[in-house]
Amino acid sequence: MLARLLRADEPSIYIQVPWEDVADDALPPPPLREGLGTAHLEVRTRVPLAQAYFDQGLRLLHLGWGAEARRAFAEAARQDPELAMAWWGLALTRGPGARFAGPRAEATRRALALSEGSSDLEQRYVVAASLLADKGPANGRQAFVRDMECLVDRYPEDAEARLLLAGFLLDGYETDGRPGQGQPYAQALLRELLRTHPDHAGVHHAWVQAMLHSARPEAALESARRLVQLAPAASPALLAAGRLLQRVGRGDEARRALEAAVVSDDAYLAREALPAPAAPSAEAAMRLLAQGCLEAGQYTEAQSWARRLRHRVEGAGSEPQALVFAALSMVSAHLRFGFCRAAADVPLELQESATLADRALRDGVRHYTRGVSALEAGKLVEAERACDALDALHPPLSEERRSEGRFLCPRDVARVVEVAAHELRGSLEARRGDTGRAEATLTRALRLERRLRAAGPASFSRPARETLARLRLRSDREDRALELALKLVSERPGCGHFRLLEAEVHVALGAWDDAVAGFTAFLDCWRHADAHLPELRRARTFIAGRGRVLRLVRPAELLTAQEADAPAFRALEKVSC
Repeated sequence: MLARLLRADEPSIYIQVPWEDVADDALPPPPLREGLGTAHLEVRTRVPLAQAYFDQGLRLLHLGWGAEARRAFAEAARQDPELAMAWWGLALTRGPGARFAGPRAEATRRALALSEGSSDLEQRYVVAASLLADKGPANGRQAFVRDMECLVDRYPEDAEARLLLAGFLLDGYETDGRPGQGQPYAQALLRELLRTHPDHAGVHHAWVQAMLHSARPEAALESARRLVQLAPAASPALLAAGRLLQRVGRGDEARRALEAAVVSDDAYLAREALPAPAAPSAEAAMRLLAQGCLEAGQYTEAQSWARRLRHRVEGAGSEPQALVFAALSMVSAHLRFGFCRAAADVPLELQESATLADRALRDGVRHYTRGVSALEAGKLVEAERACDALDALHPPLSEERRSEGRFLCPRDVARVVEVAAHELRGSLEARRGDTGRAEATLTRALRLERRLRAAGPASFSRPARETLARLRLRSDREDRALELALKLVSERPGCGHFRLLEAEVHVALGAWDDAVAGFTAFLDCWRHADAHLPELRRARTFIAGRGRVLRLVRPAELLTAQEADAPAFRALEKVSC
């Protein structure tokens, strides 16, 4: 997808991309591969291998695997040096930013020079791409879209042109849920392509990406399932499918897709004799697998994936940015289940080559986890010092310029640190009994959390909305707590922690039937959870007891006189689920 390749809108674990510093004509030749879909665009060449490698590059371009797409296009150019469309592909896959402006311009120049003897269709492709090379994805946007629209109008049967246009227009969603500038247009193109080309892997991949962050991700559920079948050798496609399946609460299917992405990448690395950083999706898949385990109550398995990720990163050379990203998965695993001291003890040593953003993210994690641990131990003065330390990290980061390439952006780190600072301070104020101030601080954290960019590091603090909902639950504002709980469940229906929160709010409201339904849904989410977790016992006790247990969780003033006089009920009247 052009949007992903040209704008680098995915978070990066490793800074380096395979072969990015290698000239196009020096790239190692790739093998012809199966399992990448069946996209095909007839180009003017007399060399069958050139056509085959061009099609492979086109398939990989649609699936967002830029490094391998570039290799395929380079081999197509090697097989037929007169093939203009091979240089077209090299121009599109060279990478975003000013760093590669020279190689992009050279590839575009070669494509334009060679296209004079090509078909009208190929010339239109090349001219449209040249507008991006000349002006960049932002400034050349309107001209590129206009030329691609002319191409689509002249050749309406060309599905590849419509898909490339849709892939470029995908702008995602703003923090308030409004679609980006080109999002509705791209979705209209993709809906038609889904109807006319139901077996095109690239179409399903683009549709999954289009709907992933929308309010209706379930609209792409079938595309995610089809993608796993149509492109089993393309780990970026498997990663996208797994991410959407996880979002809509299909945990088992998501796990299979994400594990397949890891297996596919490992096989790719072994076959090509490449180091771990060359894998396009394995590390991101491991992070999602750990997250999925947390949502499913699998603490032990989440730690296993987090440790596996850390070992993989350390074996690749201990790049500071990669080490911090890997540590976040382990920290999240401990915090999610309340093991704050274990989270604070996760090692986070970095080399001197670490950037300001790397060190700030590391320090932010350290201060936050120590603050949470102090808060749980009742050491409020230590928790206050942690809040102050987090506050001090934010201003210097905000003043830094945006980073280019795959380096961690200081401003993204600043946002994540600011969210953590407000969440921790709000929890501290709640512990001190200042409910009004805690509510205001956590509301601020909630609003900041919504603005976090997908391209930045994952938030290492507890979900601000969940913390705020529990504060409202404790301060007898159950209706407001329920609003937040229901919103969390709608966004992550497969997260057992959110299901449990919803059930607990229903208990506080006295809505017994809704509470039973909530606990039942929670147990379904945690059907493979670690058996020792106390949340499971609470939910099962509530459901199994029905009338008897429901009486135990009712407020004391609602007990009958007979119940109130009974010693057993007087002892248990404050028991809570």
